[in-house]
Amino acid sequence: MNRQIPTHLMPQAAEKGELFHNKSLEKLTRTSIEVPVMMHTMIAVAFLYFAFTNTILSHGSIILLFFSGLIFWTLAEYVVHRWGYHTHTTLKWWLDLQHLAHGIHHQYPRDPKRLAMPPFPALLLISLFFGLFWLIGEIYSIAFFPGFLIGYMLYISLHYAQHRFKTPKFQPFKNLWKHHALHHYKYPETKAFGVSTRLWDFVFGTLPNKSPSRIIF
Repeated sequence: MNRQIPTHLMPQAAEKGELFHNKSLEKLTRTSIEVPVMMHTMIAVAFLYFAFTNTILSHGSIILLFFSGLIFWTLAEYVVHRWGYHTHTTLKWWLDLQHLAHGIHHQYPRDPKRLAMPPFPALLLISLFFGLFWLIGEIYSIAFFPGFLIGYMLYISLHYAQHRFKTPKFQPFKNLWKHHALHHYKYPETKAFGVSTRLWDFVFGTLPNKSPSRIIF
């Protein structure tokens, strides 16, 4: 047993685990990957269409804002994963929330229906994010938000693939597969928090020693 992995994050032999004994409640915590992928893509496309057809933003501005949102997602992914899901705390309610949102995934990393956030809590969170973006950027958020959502959609798709498919030979993806495996099985609380890119681990000094040194993805 790896001593760096605490009991509550230790991978279990079983593929699936339960959060709730109530079957109806348990179903709300699980989802097939296709559902959130389609949901977030459709919302992003709707916002992007609205930005092009119903705002005064130029096409160039919309494209720039879209890609800014996508890049910003990668930073948000790192921040939430490191300081939201893996921050040290003695508060029971925060520990329970961490387990509900992420700890269960560490215990059962191959469970195919716990590799993305279910639709109901996801809709609540993206509504909060859009509200925050609107308060900061108003009309610009209409083009920024779909980039953020597409970034999330690509993240959950990649995360699903990392846990369900063999490591690819394509070097950038191979780097990401190895990087995420190091997070789960060696450094769950201290390193390798990026999933869709290793850039922010490099920036914030949490790149594992065994991770490829060249930052390709």
